[in-house]
Amino acid sequence: MKIIIAVIFIILFHSANAQVEKDIPIFHRLVIINSENELLVAKIENTDFWVTPGIYQTKELSIKKGLDSIASTYGIEIENLRLNGVFILKRELNGKKSTSMRNVYTAKIKEGTPKGPNGIEKIKWLTIDKSLELITFPHINAMIEKIMTNPNEVWGGTLLQYKENENWKTKILEEFYLL
Repeated sequence: MKIIIAVIFIILFHSANAQVEKDIPIFHRLVIINSENELLVAKIENTDFWVTPGIYQTKELSIKKGLDSIASTYGIEIENLRLNGVFILKRELNGKKSTSMRNVYTAKIKEGTPKGPNGIEKIKWLTIDKSLELITFPHINAMIEKIMTNPNEVWGGTLLQYKENENWKTKILEEFYLL
């Protein structure tokens, strides 16, 4: 009986001290499209990084309010909001590994003239091809290229982001699939 109690005690002690995986952050990327089918791209202040707008999910913010807040910080209103991708992004940077969920939405500009919010140095409307040439991060390009060539579908997949010789790289770990 003492052995059984000792085993139960060890199991409970070990379970109580086991590491709990941290929450996986969720990032919402908003691909804003104008009437010429161009994408809004933004240069992050004090960097050479070009991206499409996005926001990390918080406990206080609903998805819709978060996406609307992105648009309003750029001085515009959006319509025809649509989820086009749910991706997992794994990162291996500076010896650290992390995982996040990346939701990609598309929306049409409804009204307003875009302006760069705080933290954004420059914005441009570019064709899809020119956007993909300018955007700094290959994982963003891979997701956008997939959803823009198949805009009526919702895509999933897993990507790895890493640096090689100071260049950003992406490897598709799980081929894109329809959701």
